[in-house]
Amino acid sequence: MHIALLRQKFLEFFAASNYKVLPAASLLPQNDPSVLFTTAGMQQFKPFYAEPSSAPSPQVATVQPVIRTSDIAEVGDDTHLTSFEMLGNFRFGQKSSLTMKREAIAEAWRFMTEILQIEEDRMYVTVFGGDKTTPADTESEGVWRSLGVSDIRQEGRADNFWGPTGDEGPCGPNTEIYVDGVEVWNLVFNQYFRDRDGNFTPLENAGLDTGSGLERLAATLAGKNSVWEIEPFAGWVSHTDPSKVRESRIIIDHLRAIIFLIASGVLPGNKGREYILRRLIRKAVFLASQLNRGFDWDIAVFHIHAFYSPVYELTNKDDILEVILAEKQQFDRNLNRARLYLEKWLKNHSDVDEKAITELAFYMYESFGFPKELVIEYLAGLGWKINNDHFNELFTKHQAVSRSGLERQFKGGLADHEPQTIRHHTAHHLLLAALQEVLGKDVVQKGSNVTSERLRIDFNFDRKLTEHELEKIETIVNQKIAEDLPVLGEEMGRDEALKSGAQAEFGAKYGSKVTVYTIGDFSKELCGGPHVQRTGELGKFKILKEEASSQGVRRIKARLN
Repeated sequence: MHIALLRQKFLEFFAASNYKVLPAASLLPQNDPSVLFTTAGMQQFKPFYAEPSSAPSPQVATVQPVIRTSDIAEVGDDTHLTSFEMLGNFRFGQKSSLTMKREAIAEAWRFMTEILQIEEDRMYVTVFGGDKTTPADTESEGVWRSLGVSDIRQEGRADNFWGPTGDEGPCGPNTEIYVDGVEVWNLVFNQYFRDRDGNFTPLENAGLDTGSGLERLAATLAGKNSVWEIEPFAGWVSHTDPSKVRESRIIIDHLRAIIFLIASGVLPGNKGREYILRRLIRKAVFLASQLNRGFDWDIAVFHIHAFYSPVYELTNKDDILEVILAEKQQFDRNLNRARLYLEKWLKNHSDVDEKAITELAFYMYESFGFPKELVIEYLAGLGWKINNDHFNELFTKHQAVSRSGLERQFKGGLADHEPQTIRHHTAHHLLLAALQEVLGKDVVQKGSNVTSERLRIDFNFDRKLTEHELEKIETIVNQKIAEDLPVLGEEMGRDEALKSGAQAEFGAKYGSKVTVYTIGDFSKELCGGPHVQRTGELGKFKILKEEASSQGVRRIKARLN
């Protein structure tokens, strides 16, 4: 059965069974701050289990797109997906757990056997077998037997008891339906409340939470072991690169999630949801660059968008593509710089041990925006062995520095420690030195702001710069980048640093100990970092705008391409 038809039959069946069909919720949870994304169909209904009277109906059904990133490293195999659709039917305020189970289990069985026409000998069910804490779910087992099901398997708490989320809350046993050995349907019966001491008491109002992965169910019905063997997924992968199956699957999987996230209002960034989106785009871009044939982003987005837009409210396809291509353009530049750096590094290091190559891997991650797992995979593919423990140590230190940076405020006005921001920060030093060379040594920095999108410097000057002056400044910066000058940091006393000729930002406060960064013989500034190691990593410098900031202060905005 095609996915679109299966989705339709599910909603029609439960609508006819007196369930109110509700639209999918946003992928950005409105009432659950504990998670970044909607990860289950029941998420939007959490309040109704505690307050059934506030629910729009005592019985509701939905098809809910979800995003799950916990198994993102496993995507590309036969079973794991980042984004998928969850079929769900829910009940709130059920006075009798037994009555609820009789009705819900009978509905599930009718849907499987009558609507989907699955042969009973292809199926078995599981129930909670009980333990020292909670009794066995004999009610569900009895319902299954009354329906004529004989293959009933008792399982433990790990498989057949759900919740609670956190130390206390609603929870209960669940019963599952398996087809050809694959779990396709899970009914959770919230009938207990667990307190912080581990005591379970029956709830006055029980509830039902059913979940079934649409894609997995469709594949199982077709007798396939993987969603990638059914349409439209098989077609999407074959049109990507049939010779690179795993890479093609990841690209399509991530692109589906990317489209849904952008349609939900998420844009690439450096934190939380925005970083997840950036990571998904960058991994898809990297893998697309490894394919044996070109990947057409426009066509791929068109087909995936066209498949889902009749069902869900998606942003215009062209707007989604624009976000993807803008992030792709930035990451493509990073990839090219990373490859050039790697080639140069390997030429200069003939005898390399595992520790050195691991530190190289981390530097590429930190400085060029490679997702963590990609840089390890990339270097391993070239035959290098990475020490994962050492990499994780470096990664942990990096995270600590990033967190503490918010508390101590970055010197030089950095917004974050994103690799492109770090490159812009180093270019900021070159720009200040070039301004002094062209306009005079009296020029001092009055303010700055550095992000991954651009750098900005405010400096004292009493008139608008000419086109010739701007071109000369731009040329000087690009010359220093081409010279591949070393960027070195040295800690010393503040007074010693100032006597040595190091530049300090006007009005900035510095401690008794400072770090002085020098770029060849061209630039010398007090700065808290971070920076690239050599100017050759920066790329092409371009001035975007020159304007007045305030009386006697000019402002330049620029970026690296």
